[in-house]
Amino acid sequence: ASKNLMLDVVHAGKRLVAELEQKNQSLEYQVAERTRELSWVNHQLQRQLDENRELAERDALTRVANRYRLEKALQLECERAQRFRQPLSLIAMDMDDFKPINDRYGHARGDAALVRVAENLHTCLRELDLLARWGGDEFVIVLPQTMLGEALEVAARLRQAMEQLEPVGDCRLTMSYGVVQWREGEDQHALLARADKALYRAKDAGKNAIAE
Repeated sequence: ASKNLMLDVVHAGKRLVAELEQKNQSLEYQVAERTRELSWVNHQLQRQLDENRELAERDALTRVANRYRLEKALQLECERAQRFRQPLSLIAMDMDDFKPINDRYGHARGDAALVRVAENLHTCLRELDLLARWGGDEFVIVLPQTMLGEALEVAARLRQAMEQLEPVGDCRLTMSYGVVQWREGEDQHALLARADKALYRAKDAGKNAIAE
């Protein structure tokens, strides 16, 4: 009887160990599954954050950088130019006589023209350059590691590229360009202000003009 009792205890112990091992395996599986689920959820959240950040920094119409991204990028580029003594140039651009397009042909045609202009400008730029919509029909291009003479050449290429665009009805699509190079100690606000003044000089010089 004592021997049978011992055998029963041993069998019961083995059964208990087997049950515990089975429960442990089940728990490990559940933990692994939960970890995979959490990883997937984290990946989805990160992707959504990236998409939201992308939307927050892009112009809704033209899909180029918006004013927020421009100001942020330009501050970094001015700091980099100061730190590493690298050249930096800026081109401020504004459509010539854009209001008549909206007035005569409607805002939908005007918006479509702005999209075509942005796409056209983008083809003339390097990967490190930044094209941004400053607002309305005004655009700005940040040209890192670029001297004034090179920036003026870029503006000339942009003007040539604009000539390839079909007019909207009777309205030609042309721009005026203000080109400046960053100066020692200048912040992004001062640089933008100088580019804007150069743009006004281009406007005063006539349509489809480049000024520095």
